[in-house]
Amino acid sequence: MTTILAHARKHATVTGIQRVVLRVVGHLVATHGPAAIRGIAWHPKLRRVVEIDLSFLGPDYRFEAHRDAFLRDMAVPDDAEGRKQGLRRRIGTRIDRLRWRALGDGGSGPHLAEPSLRPEDRILLLAPNFRNEPYIAYLAGRKKAGTAIFQMIHDVIPLLKPWLSKPGHDVEFRKFLERTPGYVSGFLCVSDQTEADLRMVMPAAGGEIPTRVVPLAHEFMGDVGDDGVPIGHAVRALAEHPFVLCVGTIEVRKNTLALCKVWAQLRQDLGVGLPRLVLAGQRGWQTEDVFDLLRATGNLGGYAALAEVPSDAELAFLYRNCRFTVFPSLYEGWGLPIGESLWFGKHCIASKTSSMPQVGGDLAEYVDPYDLEDMRRVIGRAIAEPDHVRGREDHIRAASLRRWGDVAGGIVALASGASQGRG
Repeated sequence: MTTILAHARKHATVTGIQRVVLRVVGHLVATHGPAAIRGIAWHPKLRRVVEIDLSFLGPDYRFEAHRDAFLRDMAVPDDAEGRKQGLRRRIGTRIDRLRWRALGDGGSGPHLAEPSLRPEDRILLLAPNFRNEPYIAYLAGRKKAGTAIFQMIHDVIPLLKPWLSKPGHDVEFRKFLERTPGYVSGFLCVSDQTEADLRMVMPAAGGEIPTRVVPLAHEFMGDVGDDGVPIGHAVRALAEHPFVLCVGTIEVRKNTLALCKVWAQLRQDLGVGLPRLVLAGQRGWQTEDVFDLLRATGNLGGYAALAEVPSDAELAFLYRNCRFTVFPSLYEGWGLPIGESLWFGKHCIASKTSSMPQVGGDLAEYVDPYDLEDMRRVIGRAIAEPDHVRGREDHIRAASLRRWGDVAGGIVALASGASQGRG
């Protein structure tokens, strides 16, 4: 749970890896109970490993609705910009400091306690550990004591294609992998492509450290029921006109600039018949060209719009109301938006590279993300031929899609078998 505690300090919504962690752990707790599924984490303020009572966490846990309670119960400060100001910030900081002091003096808080792991327990690390020497030392000690530890690998893009990652992340990721033999018993990879990539960049993977594949899910959860998280007016307004949806961080790897260029070409092809392109996600790195283009063209003449940092409820709203989705990423370890699109019964046009065909199978349509003319042709057909899209949607509705419960069950089966010396 280390990544959730660290992420919650600065963010009000979850994306990517954090979403995977909450869904997998929520299903594990629901299936096996909080007595069997306990959380451990390096606490960012207590500066030690803590055990977390996960009884509050269920399969449909909605982080956005419960973030304040989560921060309070986990004794984690709220460092999100603008969330506390002036007197309110000073009071909040003082209360947090008293809570941390009480915990450090032996208090447990409502969900925190000292670790009580036994050698026969198994540890599942659902995200990488960077720059955390004390936590890595703790895990190495647990492995030495006989505990089996499994590390989930979402991708190795920083090493395989460093130009698609933030500068310096390749060095950091290399250090992470070099440390894993000291504390990892096995790797769980989220796709066949990720397993192949890991074995390519790390000789010990598949040899000294076994690798197994646990594909992620298509299922989208977190938008069920009235949880007090409203859908913003700006997001609701997007559905007043036909739109095509692209979900994901706006960054170089997601190929956002190429997609915007294709949309500008489609505007020439289709004129007023072109639906709006909605980009739903937070701003990432190397986006200057994207936003320069949008500013210079008035958001492509009004045919492009942003839904920045949408909540789960807002994402679900956009999925339900879009005509179809596009996901022309250059490389993925999995590709959550492809599966989520299918879960909502929406046709998806995705890249034919890396793991993405494994996510969509024959339910999605594929393009070469480096070939703008190919993207223009396939997307243009989906816009101009509604019957083509409806036919694809019929195919999706008849399909059996993977759920997060399936992922959790697969992890338990693999971890149990490996820790008993099988496979």
